[in-house]
Amino acid sequence: MSGRPRRILVGVDGSDASQRALDVAAELAGYGSSVAVVHVRDGEEATNVIDLARERLHRRQIAARYLELPGEAAREILEVAHLTDVDLVVVGRRRVPDRSRLGSVSSRVVGEARCDVLVVR
Repeated sequence: MSGRPRRILVGVDGSDASQRALDVAAELAGYGSSVAVVHVRDGEEATNVIDLARERLHRRQIAARYLELPGEAAREILEVAHLTDVDLVVVGRRRVPDRSRLGSVSSRVVGEARCDVLVVR
């Protein structure tokens, strides 16, 4: 990746892998870069995933935009990435029984994104 400012989108779900994805995005964010954090809720229940992401990035002095959306995770991440014209999507990889495969969200994002995707283990 070049030294130019980037638009980075991070998908978070509260898992250890998504926390590592936040850390990687923070490391990649250079001067002039923008970071957006997206959490997609399964239902209508309130979660603290966004608050935890905000605290984690704040400790690293990274400013970000935060979105919490209802819906299906991969679809919403892909839509936000497309609408905001990001350069990079960072997602965590959930463990699945067959270790040769990515999780369903990360697999779909890799397959359908119009930009670079970094999957963090």
